[in-house]
Amino acid sequence: MSLIKKAGIAGTALLATLLTGVLTAPAAHAAAGDTAPDCVDRYVDGYPSSIYVKLTNNCSTTKKVKADIKLGGDSPCWTLKPGAEKIWWYEGLGSYRKTVLC
Repeated sequence: MSLIKKAGIAGTALLATLLTGVLTAPAAHAAAGDTAPDCVDRYVDGYPSSIYVKLTNNCSTTKKVKADIKLGGDSPCWTLKPGAEKIWWYEGLGSYRKTVLC
């Protein structure tokens, strides 16, 4: 067997092994930008010229979250320990889209 053919077979085997590992690997954690879990409570008020968002972490673990504002300024990324809350007041056009992990 030629050296080029051996390299091709070895490369194909390596690629198959890598793909198998990627395709079967369990998801460890939610990715940044994913919607925050339901245990992070959201209270939203104040349309149309300003938005008031209060986020409360009722989860058993610390969460890094932010308010995603459509066509406006998102809140900073906050690290909320269990029981902690933060308020984001946005003045201007835009609307609350969702609370996301960051």
